[in-house]
Amino acid sequence: MQGKARVRDFVERDPPTVDYGATLEDVIRVMLKKGKTGIVVREGGEVIGVITSTDVTRIIVQGKDPSKVKVREFMTACTLVGQNPCIQIKEDGFVIDALRLMLIGGVSRVLVVDSKGDFVGTISFLEALKAWEDIESKKD
Repeated sequence: MQGKARVRDFVERDPPTVDYGATLEDVIRVMLKKGKTGIVVREGGEVIGVITSTDVTRIIVQGKDPSKVKVREFMTACTLVGQNPCIQIKEDGFVIDALRLMLIGGVSRVLVVDSKGDFVGTISFLEALKAWEDIESKKD
């Protein structure tokens, strides 16, 4: 990949989302319908967190009622400005750097922001892997 593939070419620009007031049951429904293991959490249009399959699994194995557990109780909260526990990369960044962030952060997706820091989508491990494979196949 050698830094050639840009995040902007592999970003999912309309990732699945749930509202801050949603329940675990809602999250599971979205994950199954969209075939995704990571969901962006919004409140009033703003990105405020991320929920992954790991988060969902943790709640399920605790035996809690999915219709009663709220997203805010188990999401990874973040902001897109300042201190941010959610890992992000600019859309003009390189896919190899997104993969590095995933490795360092122990995550399988990162938020993608534009040059102003506004949320534009996500890039997952699988999307980054497609970019890597595309570049590798052109080396032959």
